[in-house]
Amino acid sequence: SMSPNPITIVGAGLAGLTLGRCLKQYGIAAVVLERVSSSPRYNYGITLHPWAFQPLLKVLRMDEGLFREKLAIDSMRQGKGEISEDALAPALNTDLGTFRCHRGRLEKLLQEGQDIRWEHTVQSITASSQGIVVQLKDAKPLDTDVLIGADGVHSQTRKCLAPDIELKVLPFVVFNGKRQFTRAEYQKTIEPKLGPQTVVHERHGDIVLEISINEYTPKHVDVSYTYSRPARENDPLHKPDRAIPGATDIPEEFYSELEDLKDLHQPFNTVFDAAKVRRDRVLHWLMRSTLGRAAEVDRLAKKGVLLVGDAVHAMPILGGEGANNAMKDGVDLARHIVEN
Repeated sequence: SMSPNPITIVGAGLAGLTLGRCLKQYGIAAVVLERVSSSPRYNYGITLHPWAFQPLLKVLRMDEGLFREKLAIDSMRQGKGEISEDALAPALNTDLGTFRCHRGRLEKLLQEGQDIRWEHTVQSITASSQGIVVQLKDAKPLDTDVLIGADGVHSQTRKCLAPDIELKVLPFVVFNGKRQFTRAEYQKTIEPKLGPQTVVHERHGDIVLEISINEYTPKHVDVSYTYSRPARENDPLHKPDRAIPGATDIPEEFYSELEDLKDLHQPFNTVFDAAKVRRDRVLHWLMRSTLGRAAEVDRLAKKGVLLVGDAVHAMPILGGEGANNAMKDGVDLARHIVEN
């Protein structure tokens, strides 16, 4: 029988919010702990595949057309977040029904009606036959019988209870930047290439340049761009051991590589102009990956602890596969809890 105590979910990202919202729909109490404040986050687009969002819509009893209308990144212009298969890098094939979704609006939808404890930072977790105790910063310890670690690639739950599950950094160089265009600038430089689509890419040797739309507003368009390639021998841009805060430390060699790109056409010559990129907020992304071993996962489950999403099977950030699998985990785990 289910414990009378609420299920405790650590992390209000897509895995935790999807799980919590599905449990609520099934009538099962859950509390979500999130270390950051409730201020809006994630003003960018992600690629959503039908195999991830359609099972969620069945649980929520929500019409797919309404879901797209609310969340498509270009819904303000009556767009549908369209992505053509040839608009993405070759390895990132799309399914029929795949679309670009605004992550911030998706999370706001999933948050509705949930008990989310914002600014609750997990410091340590102990799990034994007597139960699970979560030590929180500036708050009383929390006792629970079932704990779900949905706290992402740097999961504190995993670090406390399964430290042997280690992160690996794949040998790729990736930089991501954001820029805001006026509607007139966008219509002149980017829209002629994209048309109704929301993603476009171009390949130069082993380098892939990608431009995607994050959001339309009456006055401006927010754009994200990504520069990626395999790591090379003695590569000054591949820094797998850099500290997490070092994501904003952009090496000069990156700007030199941008300057070496020749014969770029619009909109790539404008978006990847080295002088303009220097003025943008650019992040050095590491392609982190991990996969929890079955024996380790089973050991935790016997104590009432489960890991979902990037906490247990982190995937490279490019392509949105991590976000989609996180949502699928949430739906599948909620169904498993109900059925068992």
